[in-house]
Amino acid sequence: MVSFSRPIYTKSRIQSAGKRIVKGVPTLEDTLVLENFRASHAYIINTFQMNARRHASSVKNTVGQRLKRRNTIIDKLRREPSMPLHAMQDIAGCRIIFDNQDDLYKVRQSLRSARFKHERVNELDRYDYIKSPKPTGYRGVHDVYQYHVTKAPSSNWNGLKIEIQFRTRIQHAWATAVEVADLITSSRIKFNDAKSNYLEYFQLASEVLARAHENQKSCCYTLSNQDLVKRFGNLENTLGLLNSLDNLRGTRDKHIVFRRNTLLIFRFDVEDAQEKLEVKTFETVSRAIEEYDRMEKALGERADIVFVRGESEESIRDAFRNYFSDARAFVDLVRLGLVRLGSLS
Repeated sequence: MVSFSRPIYTKSRIQSAGKRIVKGVPTLEDTLVLENFRASHAYIINTFQMNARRHASSVKNTVGQRLKRRNTIIDKLRREPSMPLHAMQDIAGCRIIFDNQDDLYKVRQSLRSARFKHERVNELDRYDYIKSPKPTGYRGVHDVYQYHVTKAPSSNWNGLKIEIQFRTRIQHAWATAVEVADLITSSRIKFNDAKSNYLEYFQLASEVLARAHENQKSCCYTLSNQDLVKRFGNLENTLGLLNSLDNLRGTRDKHIVFRRNTLLIFRFDVEDAQEKLEVKTFETVSRAIEEYDRMEKALGERADIVFVRGESEESIRDAFRNYFSDARAFVDLVRLGLVRLGSLS
């Protein structure tokens, strides 16, 4: 039987722990509070990924799930100091990737119409970044659900939230490239916090992808096709990001036998001054959770561990390409998009 951590601290205790962690003065118990709160979301991920797969079964899709990394949680608390830790909506995440937007909205509506008691907490268009792209160029749709059941022991997890991300493969390629570029350029493009040339680069790239492949507009909608292609080309000549991203082949360890339940372990290598990725895979959820808990306790702050699930190696790599430094789909789509838009100018 699978053993999941359950939340054991009150909202006020979780909130006070978050405040001290942000200030850089956490107690040992504060660290334990954060770890318990984070780990307890694994249970609701397991529930929602099964719902997501069932509702998306009629269309081609890729489903992935993950627990937010400890450092990413702390970083978000620092960026949004008014948000208490207990209210964070995306510690648990489930991502569904589709071939097209019709399938995306069809499955989203199916989930919204489901008869389960879990509560969707956001309004219809609140996080629809396809209809209203973010200023950074991010496109996709998010819904946040609050877990709720009536029977014990599952009711122990009531109140925890999960973010469901819906993206097309075009939108996912852009988002992946942003995260990979953040790593290789030390920028913060996804938070609208990058150097202006990198931020503009991905704003223009989002516009290229939206127009050329999805017949839509993004955040640079006022530009003509000719100006869009020209401005992107000038920035690419300066930054050379397409070649840099294309040269990243990603992690391809032939000795790894991928299974549905995967731990991604990130450690900082002092000698190489860079983050290294180790992959462990397991036949069952219970073995993965068991090892996850063991490594969290053994490694502490020396590593970040992410628990992800997918039906196959390719589904894991597809849903979490950023972890494997794989942005080749973005490169191919942008290059093709520039050709298409150039021929229309």
